[in-house]
This record gives sequence, C-alpha cells and structure tokens, in this order.
Amino acid sequence: QVLENYLNTGAAFMGKRLGPDLFLKYVKDFGFGAKTKIGLPGEVVGNINNLKGFEQLHFATASFGQGIAVTPLQLLTAMSTIANRGILMKPYVIDRLEYADGTIEITQPSVARRVLSEETAKKTVDALVSVVNHGKIGAVPGYRVGGKTGTAQIPSSKGGYEEAYIHSFVGFAPADDPKFIILIKLVRPVGAPLSGMTVVPAFRELTKFLLDYYSIPPAH
Repeated sequence: QVLENYLNTGAAFMGKRLGPDLFLKYVKDFGFGAKTKIGLPGEVVGNINNLKGFEQLHFATASFGQGIAVTPLQLLTAMSTIANRGILMKPYVIDRLEYADGTIEITQPSVARRVLSEETAKKTVDALVSVVNHGKIGAVPGYRVGGKTGTAQIPSSKGGYEEAYIHSFVGFAPADDPKFIILIKLVRPVGAPLSGMTVVPAFRELTKFLLDYYSIPPAH
C-alpha cells in the first residue's frame, strides 16, 4: 500500500533496505543520469549528483522522487522497462533513413539490457495496477491499467523548494500486454494541489481514446 497511499516514509524505508550501492546501481540501470541516445539534438542527462556522495538524506528523498532531476524521456524509458517485463529497450524516433544513393536503413527495436527479473517486474506491474484501481480516477472499465502519479516540489534558485509543484502521471495499458505508454506533465498547475485532480483525468481520457483507436479488446 506504499504506492497506493503515496507514503514517502515507505519509499524511504525500502530505499534504506536496498542500501546506497544497490540503490544507485538501479538508478543508473534504469537510465537516469545518462542520455537515452534517442537521436534528438540537445538531449540532457538530468542530475543524480546528490547520490554520488552517499549522504543518507539524499537517498531518502530520491526514493520518493526528489533531490534528483530526470527527463520525461528517461522516466518513460524506466517505466517502460517495468511494463516490458524488466527489459529496457533503446528508445528511438527515427523510423528509417533514406540515403542519396538509394540505400534505406530501417530502425529495428533493440534490447539495451535487463534491469529487473521478470518476476519482480510482474509484481511491480501488479502494484501499479493496484494504484490505478485504488485511486479510481485513472481506471478504465474492462482493462487493467498500470500507472503512478507524481507531485514534486519545484527547486528554488535560493536553495530548498518553492511552494509550487510539477504534476505528472506515467501509465500504460493493457497492463499485461502493453501497447502504449503515456506521460503527462504539468508545471505549476493553478488551483489543484494534487496530481489526481489534473493529469490523471487527462491520462484516463487519452487511454480510452487509444484503446478504442487501436481496437484493443477489453480483458473482461
């Protein structure tokens, strides 16, 4: 129920059980702190420098998503790894390259590495489905949908954090055989303190549209 109830203390407890070495290993294995090499110019790597000093407080805050900076693409790639039974695929946007001499190079999906065991990935997917079902707002009747909200404070240039937030939601469907993954992010939303009031309804409506658009039948 740690994920269902947004318990930062539970996440910090789990991070402490992992220990700093293993925690940092998984952060890097999921692709945080490195470019995805997607083929777009100007890609940045985010910032996980707080974890390199092995300060206990930094690992505690990172366990629930603060104190480090990640890109939306990194977050999508990491969540896709969980949905993809623990295997991280190299993301790409270029479908094919056509050269002047007529040569055509078609991009093929490629495995980067296995990050989680299939069993661990499945348990995590089940937990993410439980999050959506528990919150109800993002649920789509007839389908198993997995996902998680984020409500992160915005860092202040003066140190610490502002009383302003970034709302995000990452989710995928159908959970047992995903066909798509969605990330919705809002910076400084007005009049809505929690992500469940903003990005989650938007995710639900987009998910409904895509399930219908691709004619994906319900599980029951």
